[in-house]
Amino acid sequence: MKKGYELRYLVLAGLFIALEIVTVRILPLTYFMPTVPPNLVRVSLQPLWYASAGWLLGPGWGLGVAMAGDVLGAMINPTGNAVLNPGFTLIAALNGLVFGFLLYKRGPSVWRALITVGLSQVVITMPLTAYFGTQAGWYADFWIALWASLPWRVALVLPYALLVFGTQKALKKTVKKL
Repeated sequence: MKKGYELRYLVLAGLFIALEIVTVRILPLTYFMPTVPPNLVRVSLQPLWYASAGWLLGPGWGLGVAMAGDVLGAMINPTGNAVLNPGFTLIAALNGLVFGFLLYKRGPSVWRALITVGLSQVVITMPLTAYFGTQAGWYADFWIALWASLPWRVALVLPYALLVFGTQKALKKTVKKL
């Protein structure tokens, strides 16, 4: 982090946390998609805020934004059967970290966005959501939950990656000074 930029980073982190809470807890896109299985796949703009925080602020800030957004969001507007599940906070933290490690200080790239979002959705979120959801009693069987979410997770990779890439491209000139 550049000296004297701590306040800018903190303000941006707060902005990403607020956007995450609003778009995930209050206005999730899942409401407009009735065929999405409840508690199995949440369609929202959440990956965009984690990717933006990781890309602009770095892995540590990406992790912090993801964890704070999940914890504060669960406290403000709990969804699902659990008010706050540390397993799902871990999933958010890992996603924030991955976005930070793979996107920080790199220019916009469709391929990098596809790889990063693919790792986030298919390698991290899908198996861990099935595992922690089974532990919470939401699903009867881990393997059924895992395979039931696979088509949704794979289908979300391209739109999320294009959204991340488009946002990076649009913000590139604006945040050059950061």
